[in-house]
Formats: sequence, structure tokens, C-alpha cells
Amino acid sequence: MKTHRRLNKAGKIALLSLIIFIFFIILSIKLISYKGKKEIHILKSGKYYQLKINYPLLHDKKIDKKIKEYVDEKKQEFLDIVDQIEHLETDNKYDFIIQYQLNKEDDIYHIHLETYSYTGGEHYQKDDKTFHYDIKRKEFITIEEYLNDESSLEKLSLLSYYYIMEYGEENGKEFNEEIVKEYTSSKNENFIHFNIQEDGFEFLFALYQETDWIDGEIKIIIPYKELNELLKPKYQKQANKKDIEVIVPETRDLEQYKGKKLIAFTFDDGPSTETTNLLLDGVKEFDAKVTFFVIGNRINQHSEVLKRAYKEGHVIGSHTYNHRNLLLLNDYTRLQEIKNTNDIIENTIGVKPILLRPPYGNINDDIKKLSNMHIIEWDIDTLDWKYKDKDKIANEIITNAHDGAIVLLHDIYKSSVEGALQAMAQLKEEGYVFVTILEMAELKGITLDYETSYFYFK
Repeated sequence: MKTHRRLNKAGKIALLSLIIFIFFIILSIKLISYKGKKEIHILKSGKYYQLKINYPLLHDKKIDKKIKEYVDEKKQEFLDIVDQIEHLETDNKYDFIIQYQLNKEDDIYHIHLETYSYTGGEHYQKDDKTFHYDIKRKEFITIEEYLNDESSLEKLSLLSYYYIMEYGEENGKEFNEEIVKEYTSSKNENFIHFNIQEDGFEFLFALYQETDWIDGEIKIIIPYKELNELLKPKYQKQANKKDIEVIVPETRDLEQYKGKKLIAFTFDDGPSTETTNLLLDGVKEFDAKVTFFVIGNRINQHSEVLKRAYKEGHVIGSHTYNHRNLLLLNDYTRLQEIKNTNDIIENTIGVKPILLRPPYGNINDDIKKLSNMHIIEWDIDTLDWKYKDKDKIANEIITNAHDGAIVLLHDIYKSSVEGALQAMAQLKEEGYVFVTILEMAELKGITLDYETSYFYFK
């Protein structure tokens, strides 16, 4: 009997061990299944409603918890409304949907959740929620993670405003300019909904979501060629410039000009194949480099002379696209005038200009901020466009010349080119050196800023 009891006890222990082993096998299978699961699906239908919820499972406690909390909160808000319903207001059931888009860029997850809720009325209500999560650091990040500094957010604000207004123009939508400015102002919360695409950053703006999200949501993509200067180096991507010839300009040693009298000849309204080439030929005799403020709509027709000017070491600046008075334009049109010119210059010589001469010299603080360029005016006005007399033009320059002067001319007139060369011949004998605006600033030890309008250099 004792032997029988011992065997029975041993059998029970063995059976218990087998049960525990099987339990752990089943648990392990469930855990393996859970770990392999990539999303959660919830389908539910009640008397008055239906739910369809999908959201990602990333197997990181911190981000998974945040996503679930958001989903549960929105679902409960909907169910609370449904609980108060005594009868349907329409023939359709009330509806609740959550769907998502997931993108992983390096070690960062970008998760965008879209919630659609129908509880009566003419259309669904929509809510957007975006999480940006650094897997390695176990941290939630914002757009600031990608930007160089505070000024980068202001520049991103301007770009976003421009691209939204452009979207409206291209799609026949008349956006209220003040509302667009409000939703694209330089606040972190305005740039929550973004994603990383192959060609740039995609931003979602819900301008009129409160009334009708179908027309009120706008997605824009800002390309890397616009963003790279705003981004930290590790987030920059090479813009596609395979069709753009990047010209390498000639340079010269500025040490030889230190301590000498400097004067900057600047030429507006070009380029012109005939007269600009005449100028480029002529300035070589005087070891002169000049600055061109070109009109954007003239560049394609005279692109070769612009390439030549830049290659030979002259500086190319913008004089806007259509030479319109910027003070009389709204912000979007101002940006068009500036940006379109910058784009076509970059597409021609491979480099975006940093100098802007506003038409008629008209500028204010708002335009300075919009342009994000260095504003170059003048202090010697030859009135060459009015007189078209080479001797009178030359005399005006020679009479008013001084160290640090900026001379205003127009290279679309032969008389202006001849007058400029005539003045150079005389001024060279007086010890002047002819430099570009950028050379002048460097030799004078001046760092150009965006708030100042430069009429001359001390």
C-alpha cells in the first residue's frame, strides 16, 4: 500500500509538471503571437452605431500607451454621445472610424491617426492626431528636433504660407490670407502634423476643419531644396539637381585690395545678351567685378550671358520677377515675385541669390522679413534710364564717387554701359577698386543682416 501511495503521489507531481509545462507553452505561443502583431483591429456594432478602429502596435510601451490612450479617449467620447441617443436622427447608423498612417524614418516613427465621427448632421467630424517618436531615445519629438534654430521656424512659417496660397491659386480656392497666416504662424503647435517624404516634408493644415474638413484640410510638400538651409545637417537631403548646371565662379584674392578706395557698380533690369556682354568685355580692362540685380522674367531669354557673368566672378542678385512695386502687393504676390526669381536664378547658375534690390527701392520691415534676403539700395543714382547720355552718366559717377559707394545703373542700355566704363577709366586713375557688394562687405568687415537696407558701406 505504501508503494502504491508513493507512485500515486509521483504521478500527481508528474501530471502537475506536465500541466505547468503546457501552460507555459501556450503562454509563450500567445506572447510570440502578440509580439508579431503589428496593429489592433476593433469592429463593433450596436443598435444605433458601428465602430471600426485600426491603430498600430509598435511594441514600445511608451508610444503604444500614448496611442491607446488617445484611441480610448476618442472612442469613449463617441460612445458617451451614443448613450444619450433615444432615436436615430437619420436612417443611417452613427459611425466611428479610426485609421492610421505609419512612417519610419531612420529611428523615428511618424504616426498619424485620423478619427471620423458621425453623430448626425451633414458630414463627419474629423480629428487628427500625430505622434513623432524617437525609438532610441524613447522620446516624443516635435518639429524643433529637425530645425537649426528659432529663426528656422519663422522661415518655415513663411514657406508654408506661400505653398498654401499657391495651392489655393492652382486649385481655384480662395483662402482668407489672414486665416492662412494664423495657421502657419511660427508656433510649434501649427506644425504638429508632418511626415517625411522622399522629396521633402509633408505638412497637414486644418484651416477650416471646424466647418468642413473636406475643403478645410490642406496637405503641402515643401521640397528639400527649400528646407535644407533650415534643417540640422543630419536631416538634410540632397535636392534633385541632376538637370541643373552648378557653375563654379572665378574668385580673386581680396588681400590686394585692403586699405584701398572701394566702389560697387550695380546694374538693374537685365540681363541683356547684347549690352550685358558688352559690359562683361569692358570691365576686364579695369579688373572690375560688379553686381547684377536681374529681372526674373528676362532670364530664360538671356540665360547664357547670366551664366557667363556668374562664372567670371560677378555677383547675381534679384530685382524681382516682374519689377512690380512690392509695397502695393499682398504678401503672397510679394513672395511670388521674390521666390520665382530666386528659383529661376538657381535653375540657371545652380546657386540661389542672397541679395535683393526691391523695385524703385521700395521696402518696409514686412517685406524684409518675407524676403529673408539682404536688401541692397544705392547712394549714387545716375538717372541713366532718363538721360541715356554716356558722358552725363560718367560725370555723375565721378563727381559723387567715394569710398564705400554703391552706384545704380541699368545694363539694358548701351549708354549706361559706356558711361560706366568711361567712369571706371577715370576712377581707376584716382585709385579706386571696383568690387561686388559681397566683396565690399568682406573688405569692410561687415556681416550683412536681414534688417538693414544698405545704401553704402563705411
